Amino acid sequence: MSQHFIDRLELEQLDRDIFTGQCHSGAPLRAYGGQIAAQSLMAAGRTVDDPARRVHSLHGYFLRPGQTKDTMVYLVDRLRDGRSFSTRTVRAVQHGETIFFMTASFAVADSGPEHQFERPAAPDPTEIPELDMAAMLAVDPASLSETDYPERALIDFRVVNREQPVILRDGRFERMAWVRITENLPSDPLIQACALTYLSDLTMVTTALSPHLGSIGQLQLASIDHAVWFHTAIDTEQWLLFALDTPVAQGGHGLARGLFFDRAGALIASVVQESLMRARQPS
Repeated sequence: MSQHFIDRLELEQLDRDIFTGQCHSGAPLRAYGGQIAAQSLMAAGRTVDDPARRVHSLHGYFLRPGQTKDTMVYLVDRLRDGRSFSTRTVRAVQHGETIFFMTASFAVADSGPEHQFERPAAPDPTEIPELDMAAMLAVDPASLSETDYPERALIDFRVVNREQPVILRDGRFERMAWVRITENLPSDPLIQACALTYLSDLTMVTTALSPHLGSIGQLQLASIDHAVWFHTAIDTEQWLLFALDTPVAQGGHGLARGLFFDRAGALIASVVQESLMRARQPS
């Protein structure tokens, strides 16, 4: 696996709407879902010819676990190119099976009413210890030796009050983290959106699980679906505050939501993910 972040988004184009890529681990020998989503978005974006149409949303479903030792094939379908929107679907395929399915929308920026939430107060990222990304993505310490996660994480990820349990406060379970990519990336809006998509999956499952940490060993965990809305210009080299909450866990599923703010307080993107959090079934 390359030691540069930009290469984690890289695809080879085989035909007009067919691309291939490689993924690293998010769990032992299972491809990291955020990278699959990011590469799927990259494939979709490379079929949109109008540079004024920037990605405005994606909705993806994780159908099967991806393997890190095999090539991923991305098949893009150009559903529509209208006057101001372009819509694409992408299937990520391994060994003839679809493991991830995404719908992505690209749009021109129009004028209209504007409002946003205020960025929540948080300690400065320099006051918070950096998190070992490989250790965080591993299921347990013993599984680290089974992963092929890159030796250099290239991501600075700092969770606010990480050692404290997430408790119910004012009716909400909430957590915050600062995150940035530590290498220079092109300012290309598609690359920046794909980089943010990669980051958006880093802590969603753990956020939904946070109120139930004592149950981890008894649970089967996996991402089910993932959605991102992109609101304004993105710079993933600068610190972004990822403000998360988990409104509900029910029926073996857990829901997590997240808002990305820049340091100036602008709301950059919104994320929602549902995770599988069910009791382990007998083999």
